[in-house]
Amino acid sequence: MPDTFAFGEFELDVAAFSLRRGGERLRLEKIPMEVLILLVSRKGALVGREEIRAALWGSRVFVEHDAAINTAIRKIRHVLEDDADMPRFVETVVGKGYRFVMSVTRRSTGSAARGTAVSSHSVFRGKHEFFLENGDNVIGRDPAAQIRVDHPSVSRSHAKIVLRAGQATLEDLDSRNGTFVNGRRLDAPTELGHGAVIGLGPITLTFVSRSASRSTQPMTGSPRPSSRSS
Repeated sequence: MPDTFAFGEFELDVAAFSLRRGGERLRLEKIPMEVLILLVSRKGALVGREEIRAALWGSRVFVEHDAAINTAIRKIRHVLEDDADMPRFVETVVGKGYRFVMSVTRRSTGSAARGTAVSSHSVFRGKHEFFLENGDNVIGRDPAAQIRVDHPSVSRSHAKIVLRAGQATLEDLDSRNGTFVNGRRLDAPTELGHGAVIGLGPITLTFVSRSASRSTQPMTGSPRPSSRSS
């Protein structure tokens, strides 16, 4: 399965057997990594515990499967900073198995070799990068939001970035504290340009368009926008 998966601020490179966040490689042991790859590749589908057992150990290896799976899930949640009670990534279906619930962007190794990015548009919060998908990308505190910002000043569904035909538009979703672009409060859907600063109360996100950044100068101070985000 020579694919790379992007979800939230993470990138899972199957060929390299590595998990990265903001370009930094994260430590995850072999069994948890294999479970994560299985769940992410089946995004949205229930993956039963017996299916996990068969995929990882087959029928010839004797281990304490339940304990091993429990440990693997716990380590996955730890590295993803996920909450079992309010899951952003891995949902437990009691007595059945697990489901990966975060939106996933997928690319093939062939595309990577040609230099095609996981997504041509993303937003940064500090060093954390959220890749945008075509269609609606909701920003908010809701665990299912594509761009999750867990802060009391941010509404559960605060705003959304709509990506269509290479154009990104930001829209407020009747949030409690409003949504701002470059210091101006939104009163209508607004097109985003490379380097635009999105304000959600005291939280700022920076919009990045890679197609634009290749043909323009880097943003002031750094090509990475983390210094402007909080």
